[in-house]
Amino acid sequence: MSRSRRILYTFTFLSGFAGQAYGIIFNLHMRRRHFTNTQISAIVSANLWGSAIFGLILALILSKYDRKKLLFFSSMTVGALMVLRAIVYNFPTQIFLAFVSGAISSFSGMVFTTVLFGGTGVKERYTVFGSQFSLSMLANVLGNVLGGAMADRAGYYFTLLLAAGLQLVAASLVGKIQRVAGDSQFLRKFSLDPVQKRVFSYYVFSNVLVGFGAGLFLNFSNLMFHDLFGFSLTYVGLIMALAQLMTAAGSLSSGFLQKRFGALKMLLICYTSVVPLMLSISFIRDPVAFSILYVVRFMLMNMVNPSFTVLVFNNLPESMIMSANGLGNLLNNSSRAFAAYLYGWIVQGSADYTRLLLISTLFYALNALLTWWFKKRLEKLVS
Repeated sequence: MSRSRRILYTFTFLSGFAGQAYGIIFNLHMRRRHFTNTQISAIVSANLWGSAIFGLILALILSKYDRKKLLFFSSMTVGALMVLRAIVYNFPTQIFLAFVSGAISSFSGMVFTTVLFGGTGVKERYTVFGSQFSLSMLANVLGNVLGGAMADRAGYYFTLLLAAGLQLVAASLVGKIQRVAGDSQFLRKFSLDPVQKRVFSYYVFSNVLVGFGAGLFLNFSNLMFHDLFGFSLTYVGLIMALAQLMTAAGSLSSGFLQKRFGALKMLLICYTSVVPLMLSISFIRDPVAFSILYVVRFMLMNMVNPSFTVLVFNNLPESMIMSANGLGNLLNNSSRAFAAYLYGWIVQGSADYTRLLLISTLFYALNALLTWWFKKRLEKLVS
């Protein structure tokens, strides 16, 4: 393993841990500061809109610059914004900080994906992306467990600042990787063959459907478990940690599953299986059963993310990857942002989660149908 890849693995772990520890606390921290559900959902929505709109703009404008410098400055800025969001309690300012944080965070993620993709060969990409994703999930596991437990014992404010500090440490490591050049052209025109057009269309529509379905509840899982069952952050952290640990294990086995079924068939199986699970958690209110179903749903939906990414980007021109990544991010996070805003209007009490989760189920079902249709059409094109 090269030195640069070891550094990127360390960066993945530290930033993943910091982001998850921060995320599991932030919404409840805002509620303790007397922010309402509507205000919290507006803050989450602003973060996602920033990620969607300005993340793409930054990716397009800055695509020709050195990726190493871009990753360093963007990840450092993310850490600084984490500090500000933890200490500022003015609602309009929180909206602004959330918007800027979303833009910089998504841009940093796109740069990281491009750096990782460009530094690996076609044959090793499933393995590299799978191992990176597994490491990220492991970091999220520890972030959930330790972040939630630490917040309950040492305080929300201290834990948020500690997470921000770890993000800054992760950013400082980027300076040690090799220089990674940007694209030589800005907003170049691309010519796609029929297969590439079909793949790109699937990438676009799947991002919209999954983004909306997840945006309705995923960013509010800590509030959902608290409202439905009165769970403390420690218990919520353990549930999320188990979900991510299972996802990490699933993504590690994805290489075997891809060889056995193929990447696209594996996507179809997982996306279809999620639908009855979502329908079940819409009505089940036993805390143990609900938590188990939530974990399995999370695992199936997320363990295929590396397969989805590599399947799409392997079938697109390499010079288009950052632009395509930016567009996918725009559509996914725009859908999440709109859905997150609706959360504050739909959920006024614990009974309203049934309606919320049923709406989410519909969009997951549409994504499963889209994947089935895409598989059939792609098989005709390549046959």
